[in-house]
Amino acid sequence: MTSATTTVGIGTGSNRRENVRTAVERTAPQLASLMQEEVMLKPNFLSGTNPVVCTHPDAIRGVLDVIMTLPEKPRRVLIAEGGNETVPGECFRHMGYADIPDEYDIPIELVDLNQETRWRNTRVYMVDGTWTTVRMPRTVLDCPCVISVAVAKTHDGAMVTLALKNLIMGTILKRDRIKVHGYTTHHDRRHPQEARALSRNLIRLARHLYPHYSVVDGTVGIQGNGPGGTDTVPLGLAAAGEDTIAVDAVISKVMGFEPLEVGTVFYGDAIGLGVGDLERIRVIGGRLDELALSFKGHESIDLQRQWAIEGAWESAAVGG
Repeated sequence: MTSATTTVGIGTGSNRRENVRTAVERTAPQLASLMQEEVMLKPNFLSGTNPVVCTHPDAIRGVLDVIMTLPEKPRRVLIAEGGNETVPGECFRHMGYADIPDEYDIPIELVDLNQETRWRNTRVYMVDGTWTTVRMPRTVLDCPCVISVAVAKTHDGAMVTLALKNLIMGTILKRDRIKVHGYTTHHDRRHPQEARALSRNLIRLARHLYPHYSVVDGTVGIQGNGPGGTDTVPLGLAAAGEDTIAVDAVISKVMGFEPLEVGTVFYGDAIGLGVGDLERIRVIGGRLDELALSFKGHESIDLQRQWAIEGAWESAAVGG
């Protein structure tokens, strides 16, 4: 594991926009160093009709508020997502994003990644050891600055779903997403095989689709049978930083999960993709032990935790 340290900013309170803005402000030098002429914000639209499990537009506003104060601003901002929707643009309309482009003195475009036509192929591995192809969008791969703006939620396959998973699973071709779980149909999914395959495949994909900067809004999180449930938790904080693994580790901890027990955090730390060990993460804005709540895990959480058996702890397992 790397010995490097990293910094994550936290904003606390009941106001989502202020939480996100404060968290980003506390790592603003990181964000400023990443600014390019084109910047992409990637929200989470798990549902076209259930806003509680999606990135609230005020979280996006909190990031944009800070971007507008930076010495070098982008010439264009894309807000891009491949949401779970039945009609193109449904998520942007239902989640309250339509007004955002008119609120800032910078060109902002809402991009439906489900309409992408340019793809790059890469491999993922199935639970039986065979491999298959998934398609990654060139719109995301070619963007010089991608910011994941996720929601703090539990998950039925990865224990939690945070900034890293948000970028990957919401951008690859929609019909390929089940393959990242190690299966070809949802009906066939089984734990712990799925949890193991999902963690490994997400890290494989992260070598191509990795946020330059990440935000997780936990002002209101989802516990229990997430990610699409309605059991909310008023966690009252947001976290931000350029090290996505570290941001996910911090949010995992305040949700009551040990970060290095989360497959993507462990593997990301093990191969040097980011820092997952809390002892090597500097947190600005609060003490994690004072902020933490115990989120109820998914009903399959005990089986999910078994991703780490049968040699899964070897970092070589995510090669290829």
